[in-house]
Amino acid sequence: MRRTTQSYLFPGASLVSMVLLAGCTSPLRPNGTATDGKGLMPAVGTALERELAQLPTGTTVPTGELNQPTEVEKALSARREELDLIGPQWRQGGKGLDLGGTLDGRPPAEVQLSLKTVIQSAVRNNLSVQAARLDQGISDARLAQAEAAFDATLFAESNFSRVTEPQVGTVVTAGNILNLPNDSRNWAFTTGIQKPLVTGGRVNVSTSMRYDRFFSDGQYSPDPAWTSAVTLGIAQPLLRGFGTDVNTAQIRLARNDDRAAYESLRANLLQTVANAEAAYWVLAAARQRVVTAQWLVQVGVESRDVLARRREFDATLAQYANAVATVEQRKAEVIAAQRDVKLANNQIKAFLNDPNMPVGGEASIVPIDLPLDIPLTQDLREAIVVAAEKSPTIAQAVLAIDSSSIGVDVADNNRLPQLDLDGRLSWFGLDGDFGESYSQVTNGDFVEYLVGARFSQAIGNRAAEAAFREARLQRSKAVIGYRSAVQQVVLDVKNSLQRVATAAELIRQNRAFRLAQAENLRALLVSEKTLAALTPEFVQLKFQLQDTLARAHLQVVQSLADYNIAISELHRAMGTGLEMNAIEIDVVDGPPLGGGFASER
Repeated sequence: MRRTTQSYLFPGASLVSMVLLAGCTSPLRPNGTATDGKGLMPAVGTALERELAQLPTGTTVPTGELNQPTEVEKALSARREELDLIGPQWRQGGKGLDLGGTLDGRPPAEVQLSLKTVIQSAVRNNLSVQAARLDQGISDARLAQAEAAFDATLFAESNFSRVTEPQVGTVVTAGNILNLPNDSRNWAFTTGIQKPLVTGGRVNVSTSMRYDRFFSDGQYSPDPAWTSAVTLGIAQPLLRGFGTDVNTAQIRLARNDDRAAYESLRANLLQTVANAEAAYWVLAAARQRVVTAQWLVQVGVESRDVLARRREFDATLAQYANAVATVEQRKAEVIAAQRDVKLANNQIKAFLNDPNMPVGGEASIVPIDLPLDIPLTQDLREAIVVAAEKSPTIAQAVLAIDSSSIGVDVADNNRLPQLDLDGRLSWFGLDGDFGESYSQVTNGDFVEYLVGARFSQAIGNRAAEAAFREARLQRSKAVIGYRSAVQQVVLDVKNSLQRVATAAELIRQNRAFRLAQAENLRALLVSEKTLAALTPEFVQLKFQLQDTLARAHLQVVQSLADYNIAISELHRAMGTGLEMNAIEIDVVDGPPLGGGFASER
């Protein structure tokens, strides 16, 4: 994948000031109390300022000389093309590279992949990303559950009773006793709506209908009777449990958890992108080790055969035996290098999780992209500011502070006494006709009012006070966690930039080393043609220069791979790896296990 690096300039660490503990105080507490989260803003803001205090602007990573010719390259520029063709060649690591036998005994199918394809497939199919995506969906569902706590509830109740019960008699005139049993049938139905309030109370409105039929003639009137009622009720805590900040705490916590899960998904995607790119370059470098080992065998066999032909003239048995041993050693190195390619191939297939290329299969992935050597322009201070703005680690730490501040608000409110107010207002109607019964309700002639209050307070209030102290300590711990997160992100950014700068220097130096070593071997091969006899020292030097040129080639390969991996790690640490690879996160409900949550712009 062709990629260009560029500098980023985001407005300061605005994420820090976004949440920065806008503490939700109880409506009955004045602003500025100990539970006000804004009191933590200086402590939180200082963490980033401390890391930036000694960093001036303009501290650009020194990679500008990456493609500037060294003194060796200038001196050998006339023979540059010839020298570049001496030794192992990058192009030989492509399709058709001999990787030895496979576990199933069949020739492996070769699949050519670009870096872009590998990253997209890893983001789409990687199992750890799928798990993180499901975690984000779970947190979103929990947020919906928390918000549903204030949904209105429709309730209804119905019952029927049949009563035949003896009753105490009544003495009437002339000593007669009136003893009539309770003989009745009753139907009752109640329905209404109840709504919890964000202030902590609840309100309900209901209506009830009751039908009574008595079978004791002349004792009750009206008979049958319809009793109707409409009731409006409200209950509201005035101290403990009062206020939107306390009663919406679970929603705010669930919302923070949902945001934290999203940041966790971003972190997983960023790590997956970095891991996929690292695996790609590790595989490319491993294939170059095979190329290099096979080249060493080839040139070693050529030297061995030359000595075999010259044994009758000037080559000694010791020289020939040394050449044979060197070739056999190099063949062993080919086998080890082929093994490393297979292991790297398995690793990248695990990242891809592509059903067409399962880890258990023997398909061989062939990287078609070469590692880039484009100089990086990045200011250290600017990179840290960007990381403070976009790093999932810092975002999660800020959310943890906000969640702990919510816990302080709730714990502080729970220290208050319990004082609850209840109120009820009912209108009644009674008649032998259902319609007339409800007409009396609307007339408002029969009304019941009820107002009550309940008070309670634990003596000493030790549990609530201890919970409040615990919540404050948890918030202080969250602030320390934020400082640690800032420090860790700064460390990751700085180390990544250091690796980028070092790898750039090594690329330049290793290229000069390879060119000088190629010239060294070229001069030796010219001398070999004019020698009348081969000395042991000359033969040993030839093998040594071959080994050194092979090592120089691998050092160039490794430094180029390290450079690209370091840039990828830098963007992971800065939180910009997804933008660099044109990846967007599509948050959708209920994604299939196959992915569907990340797309390319």
